[in-house]
Amino acid sequence: QSDWERSRAQREREERLLVTAWYNMGLALQQQEGGTAPRGLPSGAQSFLAQQRLATVARRARTPHGRAPFS
Repeated sequence: QSDWERSRAQREREERLLVTAWYNMGLALQQQEGGTAPRGLPSGAQSFLAQQRLATVARRARTPHGRAPFS
């Protein structure tokens, strides 16, 4: 194998390991929380995506069209 092929294979292995680690961490967190699904969240709790949407809406409300307001 050429160096390029070896480095590509290594990069792919590392990528798979990272994805697996993130998956396992998410699974462990979900099990730690009792496996609650989004519809079963206690009042006030929000999914990650819901939190991101709220942050985006709040940021856009502060700055018109994503730009800093003029002084």
